Amino acid sequence: MSSIVEKAMGRSQPERRPEGATVVPALPKSAPSRLPVAERTPVALRHLAMIENSPILARDFRFLKRPVLARVFGLSRSAPRAGNIVMLTSDLPHAGKSFVALNLAASMASEQMTRVVLIDTDTARRTLTMRLQLESSPGLLDLLADPAMQMSDVTMATDVESLYVIPAGRPRHDATELLAGQRMTQILKSIEDPNTVVLLDCPPLLLSSEGRVMADQANHALVVVEAGRSTVSDVSQVLQLLKGTAVTVSLVLNKAPASGHARYKDYYYPYSQE
Repeated sequence: MSSIVEKAMGRSQPERRPEGATVVPALPKSAPSRLPVAERTPVALRHLAMIENSPILARDFRFLKRPVLARVFGLSRSAPRAGNIVMLTSDLPHAGKSFVALNLAASMASEQMTRVVLIDTDTARRTLTMRLQLESSPGLLDLLADPAMQMSDVTMATDVESLYVIPAGRPRHDATELLAGQRMTQILKSIEDPNTVVLLDCPPLLLSSEGRVMADQANHALVVVEAGRSTVSDVSQVLQLLKGTAVTVSLVLNKAPASGHARYKDYYYPYSQE
């Protein structure tokens, strides 16, 4: 799989830093205030985040989030443009992007003075929404379709401190147009805040128009590719689709064999590469 990544990315090299140097994103100067949320019991999310039970996975997601946070805060020399909207996508279905989105969100929420808003924009499959048992709750599509609705009507607190979720909402035939509309842009701009990271769980890029639409809304993209399944052609097509957007792109290798981690061997993320 590493050869697929190297070929697809043109054998790009990671930036070199002095030995022992570490990029640590600057912390916001003040703690974020609580978001206005729907009045309901906090969403039970902690038990779904496998990093809570696996020190190995917790370590891997710390490794994954560091360069992402560096880009969000504008501290990456290879991708200096800051921006707080990060899309999680994949080349094909079943690559594990929703699993990555959930655990990355939980890991980021553990950062000091940082707030995370996790939004399910995969409005067709709605995997994240279903895992959180929020299928009947109003969500993103309802908010986009009804100008009278407010963010607080669909934003839900979770049992993970500083982590909020917005479910996909009720399915609609015009989902693509709603996601591409000005109201979606305005909603994302309303969450612009130096304390807040917005994670979008997006559809696979090769099989949906919604995923391509969200690439125009995001600042950064993490593309989950599956070891032994994603091909050079798949990855190349994804990179071509993202080439015309303003997002910075990283690949996350998923489901790579990892001896000694039998329970979690299907969800192991060795690295991300720009």
